[in-house]
Amino acid sequence: MTPTLQMLALWLGVIGGPGRSGADSARVASLLTALARTDPVVCDLIGDQLGNFWWGGQRGLGRFADAPDVQGAKDSLAGTITDPRALSLLVSNLGADNACVRRVAAKLLGNSTVAPNVLNGLLDDASPRIRESAAYAAGAGEHRETLAALQRRVADSDAGVATMAAWALGEMEDPAAAPALQGALKATSPRVRLAAVWALGKFEDESYAKDVLPFLRDQDPVMRATAAEALGDMKGPRVGAALVGLLTDRTDAVRLAAVNALSDIQEPSSVGQLEALLINDTNAEVRRECANALGNLSQGRSLEPLARALGDRDVEVQRAAANAIESLDDVTKAPAALVRATASSDLELRRNAIKALAHIADPATVQTLVERLSDADKEVRLAV
Repeated sequence: MTPTLQMLALWLGVIGGPGRSGADSARVASLLTALARTDPVVCDLIGDQLGNFWWGGQRGLGRFADAPDVQGAKDSLAGTITDPRALSLLVSNLGADNACVRRVAAKLLGNSTVAPNVLNGLLDDASPRIRESAAYAAGAGEHRETLAALQRRVADSDAGVATMAAWALGEMEDPAAAPALQGALKATSPRVRLAAVWALGKFEDESYAKDVLPFLRDQDPVMRATAAEALGDMKGPRVGAALVGLLTDRTDAVRLAAVNALSDIQEPSSVGQLEALLINDTNAEVRRECANALGNLSQGRSLEPLARALGDRDVEVQRAAANAIESLDDVTKAPAALVRATASSDLELRRNAIKALAHIADPATVQTLVERLSDADKEVRLAV
């Protein structure tokens, strides 16, 4: 693998995120070495993706003085490709040995003016690798003229092709593809079944809940989490009890998916268990999302556990708890922990706490609100 492709494969491991530790010295060294050897456009594209993805676009801001101006080249890669020679080059790389090259070629082909008959022909190619790449291109560009071919490919003898076809149908969100995806739930390949469950969730139609519910009991935690997410998107009235059962799952990601799904469908029967998880779960992300879910459910009974969560060892849980308290109904007395949080050194927590306190409008906290009128932060002052 060339240094450029090594770098493309490694960049995801370099950025930190929830539940992910930062890169070690070997990973950083590999990335920087590869960047030094690659094309400036590729280097700049990777630099844009690391850390905070947002950039205002102002020319020169956040850029080094000696950096080459490659914005035009970058913009051309993000635009619709129309050059016939470029299209031919992309098609010729759909069968490349390197998976990264295939994926980028397919994605660019999807975002091009490729003719429908060409893409449909590629989906019927003798090579499974090319069929898989063509399915990715169809999904990436949401080429609906390939819908019939993709439905056939969901039953492809090659699991990679069938998986990608199911993914592409999910990206298009066309209910006409539902029967093919329902059939794929019986595939022998776990990857195909996983993609079919995910794709059915994209339709956001509760009539498919009966097809997905059995997968909440799958041995694979990735499947259980994906099924929970899909059911949350469907928002059906019959899925609440099954999702509540996942709140005791041994896998953090499954509990997290269940919490988010219950929040999405606003399942009232889940409040008690969400409150318990908020206080007792070992995973900070799960506790944080429990706080957010309780805020969405808005039941005044959740005030006490949310107030306790203001003392959580993780500041993001504290912030979420304060924010959730602002959304509770029928709360007239502010807990002492919320009053204390209005003087927190953490700015976001202080903002959330003062908004919650103002929402409750407890006469006993008037003096605290008055004191916050002199807060150094404008948003805190405006919330009073």
